[in-house]
Amino acid sequence: MPKKLSRIFCAAICALVLAACGRQEAEAPGTRRVFLMYSAAFSNLSPSIHSNEKQLYEGDDLPFVGSDDVLLIYSHHTSKGGVYNIPTNPILCRAYKDMTGSIRKDTLIVYPDTDISASAETLRKVLTDVQDLFPASNYGLLVSSHGKGWIPPGYKEESPSIFSVDSTKELGQEAVDNSGIDIRDLPGAIPMHLEFFIMDACLMGCVEVAYELKDQCDYIVFSPTEILSYGMIYPPMLRRLLVSGKPDLQAVCEDYMEYYNAQTGSYNSATITLVDCSKLDALAAACAPLTEKYRTAIGKLDRNKVQAYFYNELHWFYDLRDIFAQAGASLTELAQLDAALDECVLYKDATPTFFGLKLLRVCGLSSYIPMPERESLNNYYKTLSWNKATGLIQ
Repeated sequence: MPKKLSRIFCAAICALVLAACGRQEAEAPGTRRVFLMYSAAFSNLSPSIHSNEKQLYEGDDLPFVGSDDVLLIYSHHTSKGGVYNIPTNPILCRAYKDMTGSIRKDTLIVYPDTDISASAETLRKVLTDVQDLFPASNYGLLVSSHGKGWIPPGYKEESPSIFSVDSTKELGQEAVDNSGIDIRDLPGAIPMHLEFFIMDACLMGCVEVAYELKDQCDYIVFSPTEILSYGMIYPPMLRRLLVSGKPDLQAVCEDYMEYYNAQTGSYNSATITLVDCSKLDALAAACAPLTEKYRTAIGKLDRNKVQAYFYNELHWFYDLRDIFAQAGASLTELAQLDAALDECVLYKDATPTFFGLKLLRVCGLSSYIPMPERESLNNYYKTLSWNKATGLIQ
């Protein structure tokens, strides 16, 4: 049976099963809000992400059966910690409270153990199944996995001219070959318009990532630095995203910072950003003339003087505003850029440091400073929508 027909058949069977259980509301769109947690966790993050899933559905705010609010969890984990040579089946579940208040988890679809969750193909397949099973007015997506910003598939810091097939990839990285989603493929992997997209993955808070997704979702929550393995703060998340009627994404960000600000030592390390995607074109319009005027100066910057969002060897993530400030932009020019940033970045916050890296000048979005010696990386960057809009690399 062709894959598309197989998915349609599977979705139809699941819909019939739901109806047979007395949940016919899964057939009509109405004002339903659907929230999907997508866990691409066949990796060393499996224990942490599994804990996050439980935190999400074991809270008091889990929707009741018959509610217009739907919580779905796509879950792909290792068979046990550190075991990567045994394939496992990803599953799509619906979590809810039954009429007695007991927590229920219905398995809707069991996917083949050959599916790579950290891939554009699988993400699109799952989101299409979600759309078929639960037609809705509003969809929200949270992806939890490894992340590496806009960096292309297979690129390694130590190999400036080579894309290696086994390195960490853009969004999502699992302990199998060919995992990882090229940021350019991400919009095409989302078949519906998203009300919000939360990325519980490292280094995704890049202007390049946001701009690639600007037409696919209304709001994005992500971090310009890495995210500790504990991840986002899940216990209050359903209250913020479903129960309130309208998603309170700033509260999600505030919960995150409240938790990490209360930690000590290296655990007191976090950044978070909320972006209004409808304002990204205006941000690009503000950056384009500055990029044209200061392109040469940007290329000659002492990167050690620019606010970075990395503390190790990942030399690709610098503060967008500070790049122009260090390149010589005037106060008037920076004020115009600030106005565009204020419209686009609805919320940003950071701990004083991240693993020892001082976070002094934080606009909430990272960007790239071209490195002449990284020809393959620069050629890839030319294909990104942000570069086409602002002309950083000619």
